[in-house]
Amino acid sequence: MRLAIDMTKCMGCMACEMACGYHRDDGFAFLSSSIQVYRSKEKKDYSGVMLKEDEYLVLSRPEGLEVSRIGAIEEDPEKEADASAKPLLLREGCDFCEAMDGGPMCIRFCPVDAITLGE
Repeated sequence: MRLAIDMTKCMGCMACEMACGYHRDDGFAFLSSSIQVYRSKEKKDYSGVMLKEDEYLVLSRPEGLEVSRIGAIEEDPEKEADASAKPLLLREGCDFCEAMDGGPMCIRFCPVDAITLGE
């Protein structure tokens, strides 16, 4: 099971990030969220979503999805690490809000239904 993020629908509102932080800390703490919205400084109106799973980092961008095993960047000298992903790597991986009724909070609070459960 994996969260699927459709960047053609996502508007970068960060509701998913706030919902995840609330699930983790019972408060709106962005620093504990397993999902992170980022915006590019180089491209106007460009954003993406990073999701930390237990063993993988999922990058959802308008041009497509990229899934990397955590630690693979260090093992492969050809890959360049994205500095914005580093703080996310220190956080807990997504647990799909397993202790909560109704499924993952990021899905429930996304106003444009950009996040779904995939495989």
